[in-house]
Amino acid sequence: MSVVIIGAGVVGLAAAYELGKRGHKVVLLEKDTYGQGPSHGNAALVTGVLSFPVPAPGSVGVAAKSLLKSGQAITLVPQFSPAYAAFLLRMALATRKHPFAVGTMAQDILTVKVLETFDEYAKDGLVFESHERGSMHVFNNQAEFEAGMSVFEPFADIRSRVVGLETAEAVHEVDPALAAGISYGYYAKTDRQVEPESLMKALVAAIKKQGGELVEHAEVLDFVAKNGKVSAVVTTAGVYEAEQVVIAAGVGSRKLAGMLGFSLPQYSGGGYSVDVHYADYEAGPHTSVLTSASHIAVTPLDWGLRASSGMIIGQRYPEVKPRLIAKLLSDLKATYPGVPLDDVEPGWAGLRPMSADGVPVIGLVPGLSNAYLATGHAMLGLTYAPATAKVLAESMEAERPLAAYELLSPSRFKLRK
Repeated sequence: MSVVIIGAGVVGLAAAYELGKRGHKVVLLEKDTYGQGPSHGNAALVTGVLSFPVPAPGSVGVAAKSLLKSGQAITLVPQFSPAYAAFLLRMALATRKHPFAVGTMAQDILTVKVLETFDEYAKDGLVFESHERGSMHVFNNQAEFEAGMSVFEPFADIRSRVVGLETAEAVHEVDPALAAGISYGYYAKTDRQVEPESLMKALVAAIKKQGGELVEHAEVLDFVAKNGKVSAVVTTAGVYEAEQVVIAAGVGSRKLAGMLGFSLPQYSGGGYSVDVHYADYEAGPHTSVLTSASHIAVTPLDWGLRASSGMIIGQRYPEVKPRLIAKLLSDLKATYPGVPLDDVEPGWAGLRPMSADGVPVIGLVPGLSNAYLATGHAMLGLTYAPATAKVLAESMEAERPLAAYELLSPSRFKLRK
């Protein structure tokens, strides 16, 4: 089976590798160069725990507060557009108790596959930087800790994947480099760190070894479609015929889906990060840490650490103000006082694909029999890429929608032009 995949970020690369591994002929199209955007600057954390969508109970208030005060976990950028207003309304509705529970169950379809799929990469012989140092969500006081743990209450299986830490001694036993005042947390021992550039480089090499083709600087101009089936993709680099098509173009997937007659309720969510280089391992994080107070994520890597922050919903361009980078570094220093800041790379910014309910969108484009979407991964593109590839491959080979993946399907939105 010949498959054209649009988008060579980590999700598109994982899909190309999985399909090539199963014997399919793959052409991967990328409008720029592979591995850029959020695939490049993500938090470098792979988690088997965080199945909770961004639109969670209470997040509407946080987003509204961001209009008056920056530095919130979720920041909202106003846009004067009926489609954007409808998107925000859908997102607000997704924060209700029942939709949030459904979204969590949907996302957990992918989460339970996460660690085993990365283990499979290692068994396949892919060589990339990976560490099994776990992750910890930390809190400054008991009230914050109890509020954080309460999210797990309806989800016993997800709760079983973390260990609550209710003393400063327990927290610092996991990570002694943390600031002394951090006294509460929960720990996911099996989470791991994956340096994204090394992973994507390994995937590209493996795809080419399989006989797959990567075509860069190939922007999609149109699709050739008839009778509910796409037969070719028209690009600036030529026309590519296909038996199956996958749109894995991140924030660009909304426009591409529109070309096929589907109104995908997805907008961009800006994010930013900084890389800090140092040689003294003991000075920095011993595990990946997410902070409740400052809303930053810190991940140890071979060359130092990556610190990231922010979900700026509706941001149109990948940019970040210097004051936000300065605040990120200040929050990092408050969390890890011993980390030297002598060698800090310029801040990175990117746009992540946010679906209206916060859940990845994986499955057939409504009205078409051979065109699939694989987008909407928000902050978990790296984490979910291999699992998304499995879902896509299984769905394609079944030649029909699979009930097991119905909650991830684009048809859940039922929006057409």
